[in-house]
Amino acid sequence: MPEAAISFAPSAKLRVLPGGAAASTPGGVRIFLVGADALARAGVVSLLGSHDDITLIGDEDPGPRAVAALRTHRPDVLVLHGLRDAREVAALLEDVDPQLPVLTVGGCEPDARTAPALHGHLPATTTARQLAAAVALAAAGYALTRSPLPAVPGPPARPRATTRVSDVRPDALTGREGQVLDLVARGLSNTEIAGSLTLSEHTVKTHVQNLLHKLHLRNRVQVAIYAFETGLR
Repeated sequence: MPEAAISFAPSAKLRVLPGGAAASTPGGVRIFLVGADALARAGVVSLLGSHDDITLIGDEDPGPRAVAALRTHRPDVLVLHGLRDAREVAALLEDVDPQLPVLTVGGCEPDARTAPALHGHLPATTTARQLAAAVALAAAGYALTRSPLPAVPGPPARPRATTRVSDVRPDALTGREGQVLDLVARGLSNTEIAGSLTLSEHTVKTHVQNLLHKLHLRNRVQVAIYAFETGLR
């Protein structure tokens, strides 16, 4: 029997959870990072530093100080990194606002049945781009679920959602706009997109603004959601 796996390909299943106000926040997604290893936390901060629509508003060791900081800062997403004690994770989540989306990276995977705020567990090998995409989707009210790999090749399942962020069809985009949309949805910053497409950052910024206007979207978070909903990612 094939093992279940987390995938960022179009075959990943998405479910809509209550909340998701951050998807309409022009300032982007505010995250708080909790992890027992200060050096590892610094690494995560460095990896996400180039993503324009993600802002780290604080990081802390697990414990009462982290809970107090969460109540003060009220982030859009809580990221738990490398916590290996399931009881420690459970105790922390008990004291966290149940409406706050939570992503765990590495370490143990909490039981989703007892952790309603959990929006996904990512392996320790997750890249910065994958984490950025998961953060954006969690802030919008989506959760990435673990699904078994198909035993027989077949057409990929499409993400399921009760509403769509845009009714504009993907074929309304130009070829270049489609390329930029794909890279934004992958979590790349304007600088990284410019390097990938051999364009100036100013040109990339113009393409992103045109995308938002044409698709009637508010920010890059919604661009990522649009890509999932339309099967482009």
